[in-house]
Amino acid sequence: MCPPPRLPKTVRITHKFEDAFTLIASRTVESQIRELSKKRLLGWLQKLNWLLFDERSNTGQQLRFWMCQQGWRIEPTMQLDNFDLIINLVAIGMGVSFVPIRALALYNQRRTLIRIPVAPRFTRDLVVVIRKHRKIPEHLNPIHRQCALLN
Repeated sequence: MCPPPRLPKTVRITHKFEDAFTLIASRTVESQIRELSKKRLLGWLQKLNWLLFDERSNTGQQLRFWMCQQGWRIEPTMQLDNFDLIINLVAIGMGVSFVPIRALALYNQRRTLIRIPVAPRFTRDLVVVIRKHRKIPEHLNPIHRQCALLN
């Protein structure tokens, strides 16, 4: 999960990793993007339909804060709560969006999607949490995994 600023005291984090995002668009706009300078790219992007993750979610809030820090003033056309749906809508030319790079691995849509390089890259933390009073399953226990690697 993408953790809220403060987790309940009844849970603890067992694993944490960084999830990097990329900006995607339909391949139909590729020729237009190639001709734009970095400065003109932002202006061009601001005119497009944006499909963003729901602003009520932790990810949506973090993404909007990051976009604001970068000077991006984007009003989304649609807010969705499913990256698969966002990717499919972008692929058919409905707009552009930021999605986790790892989510694109499930799609063989190199013919329909392009990634637009943006620096710095938006990232979020993802964590695995369990209830504090529960025993950690063996396959999640870091000590068990280290022993298994040694054997």
